[in-house]
Amino acid sequence: MRSEKMRISNRKPPDDSPVAIVGDHTAQKTIVLLDELLTHTLPLRDMYKSARCRAADLHFPHLRALFETHYKEQLALVDVLVDRIRALGGASRVLAGAFLQGARPSYALRGHLATSRLLCDLLDAHEIVMNVAHTTGTYGLQTDPSAVRDFAVGQVLLTNEQQSCFVREQLLRLDRAKRFAISSFSGVEAYD
Repeated sequence: MRSEKMRISNRKPPDDSPVAIVGDHTAQKTIVLLDELLTHTLPLRDMYKSARCRAADLHFPHLRALFETHYKEQLALVDVLVDRIRALGGASRVLAGAFLQGARPSYALRGHLATSRLLCDLLDAHEIVMNVAHTTGTYGLQTDPSAVRDFAVGQVLLTNEQQSCFVREQLLRLDRAKRFAISSFSGVEAYD
């Protein structure tokens, strides 16, 4: 019977302590979900890595700090997901190649819409990650929702929801600044 079950622990427990044991089916569902979240979290992490380099030339210095913070949080999420996948026995699913691909070469943002485009791309990437977790939770695992209740999934959802709110806020702030600049500019024209 022990060969059909696996332990959820990354440390060897003492002989007298109980160990959490989960059936292969539940653990496999959780591993599949975590692996899919990892697949979408890695590009988001790389987008933030690229964004913080690209934001050096922007007229909004607070964005670089925001991108730096979000990059570090996404990096921590990757660690949480990898650790959880390994703890559930899915180490064979975590391949180094995914980590080595890295971000696409970054380039300086140019044009008046570049910052908005970058923020929209980040917002879209957050939505993809959150949709994966929510969709799998509501449709794929209705009969056995234990994978959705996993700590790592909760961390991914919470972090991505918070980060998407911050990005959305910056997008609105940028939009207000542009509207103000346009209204100020049209007032100057009226005096000419």
